[in-house]
Amino acid sequence: MLVSPGHWTYYGAAHRFDVHGDAEEELRCDRTMSGLTEDELRAQALLGDRCAFIALIEILVDQDRTDDLRAMADGGDDRARRTLMELLANQGREAELRAEVAAGRGHAESLLTYLCGRGRLDDALDELIRWTDDHPEDAWWAHAQRLDMLLQGGRADEVEREAAAGDRVAIRLLRALGETLGRPVVAERPSPGP
Repeated sequence: MLVSPGHWTYYGAAHRFDVHGDAEEELRCDRTMSGLTEDELRAQALLGDRCAFIALIEILVDQDRTDDLRAMADGGDDRARRTLMELLANQGREAELRAEVAAGRGHAESLLTYLCGRGRLDDALDELIRWTDDHPEDAWWAHAQRLDMLLQGGRADEVEREAAAGDRVAIRLLRALGETLGRPVVAERPSPGP
């Protein structure tokens, strides 16, 4: 579903969010990584060193090196792809965000989150329909995403209608919302008769 503002990301880590959960380990990581060149960071990151990857991402993000992030993403690095999408969204670069989704480098979720975050729910719903037409294999995800967007956008009545018609995803989302609110949000569907 849509990412919450407190969700941990590589982009956020590159902007000095706590990575290790331990101050001493964080300091050790900072000292070690600050002594490495960009090429050395790349080599360490390829070996799976998370600190090196985050230090490299920090350089690329701070220098707005989207081409480098894009090249890493095209090379199969999903972390770089997610970081690129988040960078574009955080900087309000909607046209580039749309281009990444259209080119298949980015998942629609980044664009949907961007649009919903700016109060453009109908634009996001339209974009989701277009994306689903191109990715029918993800129709299940798109359906759940649409219902979640409607709930978050204050249009619970639309989700309630779908729940009343028996949509299990709508029922499940409304139940979860009811648990969060501490009260039922939708009446249980009557059992089919004999």
